[in-house]
Amino acid sequence: MRFCSLSSGSDGNCQYIEHKNTKILIDAGHSGKRIKELLSLIDINIEDIDAVFVTHEHMDHCKGVGVISRRHNIKVFANENTFKAMSPFVKKISLENAFQFNNGKAFQFKDLFIEPMPIFHDCLGGTSFIIHGGKEKICIITDTGWISASMMEKAQGSDLFYLEANHDLDMLIGGTYTWAQKQRIMSNEGHLSNENAGKVLSKLLRRKKEKILLAHLSLENNTPERAKKTVKDLLLGKNLQEGRDYFLEAAPRYLPSNVYEWRKDEDTFNK
Repeated sequence: MRFCSLSSGSDGNCQYIEHKNTKILIDAGHSGKRIKELLSLIDINIEDIDAVFVTHEHMDHCKGVGVISRRHNIKVFANENTFKAMSPFVKKISLENAFQFNNGKAFQFKDLFIEPMPIFHDCLGGTSFIIHGGKEKICIITDTGWISASMMEKAQGSDLFYLEANHDLDMLIGGTYTWAQKQRIMSNEGHLSNENAGKVLSKLLRRKKEKILLAHLSLENNTPERAKKTVKDLLLGKNLQEGRDYFLEAAPRYLPSNVYEWRKDEDTFNK
C-alpha cells in the first residue's frame, strides 16, 4: 500500500492512496492543473487515477473535483449531502462518474475496502475514511471538532494515521482572529488542536511503528515544529517514543509529503 499527502491545509487538501491496481485521491482542493502537477512530483499520471473521494464541500477540499472528473474521466464518491452542497462549486459531474455512499456503511471499490465515518464540522455531510488494502489500513480524519468513540473504535489497528492537528491553542487564543473565529475553531464543529491530536494518538498507537502524518495545520495558529513537539511530548508521557514505536511527520502545506509504502505481510515500509 502507498500513501502520500500531496498538500494539506486551508490552501488546498489532496491525498494519494494506491493499492495493487487501484489509485485514488482523497479530496481535490486545488485547480485541476495544480493537482496534475502535485501528482507528477511523485511520478503519478493523473490519467491513472481511478476515483476521488470527497470529505466535504469546503473549497479547500473540493475545488478541483469537477474539473478533474470531466477532463480525466475520474469517478467521484461522496455522500448525498456533500454532492448537494458542493454542486455549485464543482459544476456538472456525469452520471456515470457520480457515486453516492452513506456514512457508516462500508463498501468495496476495486482493491480497496472503504469505511466512511461522519465528522463533526460546520459542513453538511462531512466524512472521514478508514481505508483497507488487504491487511493494510489507513485512517484519515481531518476537519472535525472532536472524535467520537465510534471513530476511535474504527481507527484502532491502523498502520498509518493522517490526523488533523490544526492549531496550537495558545497561538490561536493570542492571535489576530476575531473571537467568533476562535470560538468556531475551538468548538465541537471546528478543528482538532495539537493537544487533542496527541491525546487521540496516545490511545490508538500500539507500538507497531505506525506512521503518523499531522494534517491541516493552520498557517496563522500553528507551526510544524509546535505540532510535532506537542504530540511527541504527549506520546512520551505514555512511554511511546518516536522512531522506536512510531514515525511522525507534519504534512507539508504546499508540496507532497514523504511517500509511505508498506506491505503488512512483510512488516516493512519505505519512505
